[in-house]
Amino acid sequence: MTWADVLPYIKGLGGPLLGFIFGSLLTSYVQWGFEKKKQILLRRRELVTGWRLALIPMIGQPQNPPMVWAGERQRAVMSSPYYASLRPHLSTNAIEKIEDPMIKIFVHVDRTKKLTHDWNHHFPLKVFIDEIDRIEKEWKLV
Repeated sequence: MTWADVLPYIKGLGGPLLGFIFGSLLTSYVQWGFEKKKQILLRRRELVTGWRLALIPMIGQPQNPPMVWAGERQRAVMSSPYYASLRPHLSTNAIEKIEDPMIKIFVHVDRTKKLTHDWNHHFPLKVFIDEIDRIEKEWKLV
């Protein structure tokens, strides 16, 4: 048996063998890419859910009496691991508003009007909700 006799068999088996090896490697790589995107999406959903379930109750719901943000409530929120995971995604404007050390008291000014749930009067809550919504849209989770 010479090389001339064996060469057609090598060509006949080599092409499909190379195609099989290349195809299996390419399929594995593509499948890994899809799995990676799925894991990133899942992690982002977990972050947004955690922020909503942990930070929003910490900040507090809209209340009738004046609401003091700076102090204990601000310190508790800012020392939370949920805020630490949210902070890198916040806009600089939101960070300045949230971390401002000045004491802010928000009072419903016009007592003759019926109390509403107008978000403009609920300072930290509105900032957090708006920022989480913005991040959720930016990440294309909605």
